[in-house]
Amino acid sequence: MKTSFIQFTPKILGLALVLFTWYNSKAQSFEVMPGSQRLFIDVQYLKFMDKGKRVSLFSRARATAEYDRQETDLFTGAYLNYTTKPGIGGTAIGRISSNSSGVDVGIHYFKATKSFMIYALPSINVNNELLYSWFSIIRYTPELNKQWKLYSNLELFSAFGETGNLANVQRIRIGVDKQGNQFGLALNRSDGRFVETDVNPGLFFRKQF
Repeated sequence: MKTSFIQFTPKILGLALVLFTWYNSKAQSFEVMPGSQRLFIDVQYLKFMDKGKRVSLFSRARATAEYDRQETDLFTGAYLNYTTKPGIGGTAIGRISSNSSGVDVGIHYFKATKSFMIYALPSINVNNELLYSWFSIIRYTPELNKQWKLYSNLELFSAFGETGNLANVQRIRIGVDKQGNQFGLALNRSDGRFVETDVNPGLFFRKQF
């Protein structure tokens, strides 16, 4: 890896501290991924808003900070879900990023057990521009023994427009979990019609509250 892998500047550390402080009172997970190209931070929060656990709010804040150029990309999204007993339901999404903002609507599928979880969401942008996307998270965390679990997580995102496939993102995590402390190998990859292929391998450290 480049020497910049360990050159954490005050700006990058400050960014991590701001995100952690912002979500500290309600965050359910906080992840830091130092990669070969850049630093990736992800904070997630899920709240059920009724006793039947049909209405839920999933929100996340992501930040990507370049080591050398000191460029920072931010994303904040809120997903309001209504899920029926079979696991299918509607979703309204509000999102703001460094490059754009918008509102999407879609239909999701959600299923969770003690060791497995899947969330899949095809959605379409409600603005004038035709834009539709696919977002999914698949997580598998079986017990290895009384103290340790395997932690594996796959996140996929694809965006499509009038000209076809615009962007694809894959985030892969494979490691171990001990009492909500998770760490291991990580890979963030992106490509697409208007996105230069980018591969950022590294390590991840995740705290689940």
